[in-house]
Amino acid sequence: MDKDSVRKRVAAKRAALSDAEIEQKSLLISNNLDTLDIFKLSRRIALYFPIHNEVRTQSIFKKAIDYKKEVYFPRVNGSSLDFCRVHNLEQLKTGKFGVLEPGARLPVENIQNIDLFILPGIAFDESGNRLGYGKGYYDRALSRVPQGKKAALAYHLQILDSVPADDNDQKVGILVTERDIVFSRRNLGGK
Repeated sequence: MDKDSVRKRVAAKRAALSDAEIEQKSLLISNNLDTLDIFKLSRRIALYFPIHNEVRTQSIFKKAIDYKKEVYFPRVNGSSLDFCRVHNLEQLKTGKFGVLEPGARLPVENIQNIDLFILPGIAFDESGNRLGYGKGYYDRALSRVPQGKKAALAYHLQILDSVPADDNDQKVGILVTERDIVFSRRNLGGK
């Protein structure tokens, strides 16, 4: 299947989830993430603010702050993303595409200083392929970040046998679902 067909099919399944299902599955995903050494040991993590029934990240944000981690959120900058430290969710403002992102006055962090990037997406496979919304923001921003520093949060229904990908698509090293944690079958040290 082509990327648009996969996006539509998986997005429709995700859209059918009830608020109670999203809340329950997001909590299980958050708990699974909390068991990972890379999450425990990372001092600086990047999160996203959920839209369109994505896995909720508010409890992860709270845990990270409680663990005294620095938390960064993406802000659209032209055709890429900047990552800015956020101390509380009130610092997020509606940005491009209606997504909550750090306010314009918050300073940008060097992407190489962030230990773990926690990403959203629409569909994934066990080889680490990630299908986003098709704009390529994360792919461009994280093109020089090792695969092992990129984890994706997804409902089990978003994990497919195979996801169409091309050379510009950045792979993730870890998939965290409500059922399990999947480490990419590809080399975690590469792109």
